[in-house]
Amino acid sequence: MSKGWKIYWVVVAVTVTNYLTMVLWSLPLVSEMADGGVPFDMRPGGYSFEEAQVFLTATNNEGRDFYLNIQQLLDFFYPTLFAISVAIPLAHLVPRYWGWSLALLAIAAGVFDHLENSAVSIMLRVEPDLVTEAMVSSANNWTLAKSISTSIVSIALLIVLCRKGIAWLKSRKIEAG
Repeated sequence: MSKGWKIYWVVVAVTVTNYLTMVLWSLPLVSEMADGGVPFDMRPGGYSFEEAQVFLTATNNEGRDFYLNIQQLLDFFYPTLFAISVAIPLAHLVPRYWGWSLALLAIAAGVFDHLENSAVSIMLRVEPDLVTEAMVSSANNWTLAKSISTSIVSIALLIVLCRKGIAWLKSRKIEAG
């Protein structure tokens, strides 16, 4: 295995560790500090102005501080790590145009996630009654863009890996048989 691929697998391990830290620790704590409300990061279908107000009103000061400083710090690294972890195999395993197009979509997903984080940060920094529909709409749009693009590239990568795995198993069966 080349040095480049070794570095890639380290990035994948860091990505998975970062993701699991958020999903198993920081996001459940954010939810707990919001009386069980679902954090914006975990609403792939988006959220309305009213839903955002309910979440922001339910979140105590400690919860806002934790969301802004711990969760958002973890989520600062995740979008870029995700984009790298998904874009590289798509660019290498999918033929030409489609591979590069999907890799660019993975990078776009990372950018959308960063923009979502920025919009959520703005909402968390103001009092809940000062949050505007425009603030929520912006955050929601970035959430939807992130969710759609992340889903497309994740499913594409899963399909590609399954097809490559099946082809590999068939080749081993032919060699053994």
